[in-house]
Amino acid sequence: MSVEPLRKFFSASQFAVVGASTDTAKFGNKILKWYVDHSLPVTGINPSEPTVYGIKSAASLDALLSQIGSDAPLSVSIVTPPPVSREAVKFLSQVGENRIKGVWLQPGSFDQSTLDAGSDKLNLIAGGRCVLVEGESGLQAVGKL
Repeated sequence: MSVEPLRKFFSASQFAVVGASTDTAKFGNKILKWYVDHSLPVTGINPSEPTVYGIKSAASLDALLSQIGSDAPLSVSIVTPPPVSREAVKFLSQVGENRIKGVWLQPGSFDQSTLDAGSDKLNLIAGGRCVLVEGESGLQAVGKL
């Protein structure tokens, strides 16, 4: 599998995990912890959890973008059911690829309509690829590991 989408994804200066969770059995928790363990600047997106791993969460992607300012390049991991993921991808497509460096749709978080919502406008990483498995390769590709 090509490392180029990973290189672009990890070139961002900020990261977000849509579906971040305090439940250690959920992948929204495991994915967020992966970013924390790799000392990456990450924010969990969860409207009902004010903090995860001691990190202040944002209620939405829109709230996060307002919080971090208009210039910070952002990459987003999505760990939500396909209907929620599709709405996130639609929103990120409107923000645009100049600001959004990548969207990593974790296994189980997407269907074809989710992919269609952003495939021509975003650097989408999907198809069974998981940050827990390939993330370190991406970090190495951009010299962050």
